[in-house]
Amino acid sequence: MPFCVSHDGAKIHYEITGNGEKELFFIMGLGVDKRGWLFQVPYFSEKYRVFLVDNRGVGKSDVPEGFFSTEDMAKDILCIMDKEGVEKAYFVGASMGGMILQKLGAIAPERVEKLVLACTLAKLDEHEKELMKKGLKFVKDIDVDKIDESNIKEYIKLVIESDAERIFSFLSKNIFSPQFLEQNKELILDFFRNYLNDGFKVKGFAKQLYAILNHDSTEDLEKIKSKTLVITGDKDKMVPKEKSIFIARRIKNSILKIVENGSHAFMFEMPDVFNKEVDKFLSEN
Repeated sequence: MPFCVSHDGAKIHYEITGNGEKELFFIMGLGVDKRGWLFQVPYFSEKYRVFLVDNRGVGKSDVPEGFFSTEDMAKDILCIMDKEGVEKAYFVGASMGGMILQKLGAIAPERVEKLVLACTLAKLDEHEKELMKKGLKFVKDIDVDKIDESNIKEYIKLVIESDAERIFSFLSKNIFSPQFLEQNKELILDFFRNYLNDGFKVKGFAKQLYAILNHDSTEDLEKIKSKTLVITGDKDKMVPKEKSIFIARRIKNSILKIVENGSHAFMFEMPDVFNKEVDKFLSEN
């Protein structure tokens, strides 16, 4: 099991699969480890050397002491690249993974060949913050009206003591479409049960949530020099498509793709559509 010791001492786990000449990193979102890409790995490993990363806080990676940022997680990726001798690569990030890659593209543009930013945002506005607060209330009995910028860290600490199954119950209702949730209950439950038993860390989830609440790349987007695909679903309840439109307008060399009927987890619900769009973008000169 390969690990990389990052800039602050955190051990970051990753796996490599595929024998392609070009390297492709997949970076997952809040609370989910590398298994979130299960419908992408078989497809892309046929033509790329695929890197699957457990972000700090999940899977086999460390949950470091103290809180951390999306920029810290971007530096984790650079650590892996340096260890494996990868000068430049392709990157695909979903949700929080897209936030991490925004930071990566800004602090190390010379290391990025192409970026795919899926269902992500540059900064939370009041809509997303309210949704996060509802999530906090759901996973722990919290008076959300008392939450503000000065005390959010204390409420995040309460989530650390919460129940993992309640967290996933809340998330599943907001990341999947109602139709998919109804038709694939057992598939989703099996995935979550397996993950709860091996990989999910409530403390890591809470610290990742704190990183998201403090993420702001609005001034970083213009620093991204690589060709970028910004892709999202038009039925995303967690991150509205307007967030992707904003990002695409700020990144000079970007393409915007809005997937019809796509939920926040459309790479999971509609893997054929997602894989085709990403593959097409990465293959273009």
